[in-house]
Parts: sequence; C-alpha cells; structure tokens
Amino acid sequence: MAKLIQIRKLGAEHGDAYRRLRLLGLKESPPAFAESDAEFANRPAGHVATTLEDPTGLCHVFGAFSDADDLVGIVGVTRDELEKMRHKGFIWGMYVAREYQGQGIAKRLLEAAIAHARGMPGLEQLRLIVGDANAGARRLYESLGFKPFGLEPRELKTDGKYYDSVHMWLEL
Repeated sequence: MAKLIQIRKLGAEHGDAYRRLRLLGLKESPPAFAESDAEFANRPAGHVATTLEDPTGLCHVFGAFSDADDLVGIVGVTRDELEKMRHKGFIWGMYVAREYQGQGIAKRLLEAAIAHARGMPGLEQLRLIVGDANAGARRLYESLGFKPFGLEPRELKTDGKYYDSVHMWLEL
C-alpha cells in the first residue's frame, strides 16, 4: 500500500529533522552532493535555521512528510542574489530517504519547488547539477522539462575518485 506523503515548505521548526535527513543523504551518497557530511556537520548551529528561514527570501526548502509526519525527502530552490543574475534560480539538495525512494516523492518535491519558483516575480529559469552516472535522476529532471547544457568533467572528487556532472536548465 502506498504511503501518504505531504509536501510542505520547511520552516525553522523543522531544523532538527532537516539536519538529520540532509546529513544522512550526504553520508549515503557522497558523489551526489558537492558538500561533504563533515562540512555540513561542522557548520555553525544557526546555519540550518538561516537556510530554512532565509530572511532575504531567496532560499526555500521543501520537505516530504510521511503519514507519521517524519521528514523523508527534501529539496531546495535558491534565487541568485546578484542583480544581473536574479532571473535565475538553482535547485539543490534533492534527497529522499532510501526506504521511500521509487515512490514518486522526488518528482513531487521537484514539482513543488518548480511551482514555487514560477511564483517568484522575475524568475525566468532554473538550473541544477546532477551526477552524470545518476541516470534515474537525469530521467526525472528531463521528464519535468530540464535540458542538459553542459558536462563538467571531474567536478567532484571523493575518496580519490572523480565524478562528472551534467548541468541542466529549465525555462519557466
């Protein structure tokens, strides 16, 4: 039986759950994220609260909650700060807990982030970066209209191994 999942925008009250889930994703899938688990774990205590309650209004994080109200998936969308780049946003930090993968949660999270971005005045396009070897994620992004525009060889290096990344964009 499919589990009931709710997608909601996260706030400061979700800080502990967000921190746990983000750290889990960073540990489980090092090649999927530029940030290491150690870097995230060593961030100042207020970092998560600032991310979730960004006073500039540029950063928004969405969460997928299980029927038990556990946070099981996350994704962020951030608008560029620079005046000449404010027409662009960036999708980041997509992760769904392993036991919830394959249920369409990532797609629902991404749809929520895109819908939110479409409501941001003057935002015209979104970008994201995905591992070249992550065929499932690439298919998801392409199914929602993202198009590849470049391959960055050896973008990430973890445990002595290099990983290529595909840069993608979506016109809003």
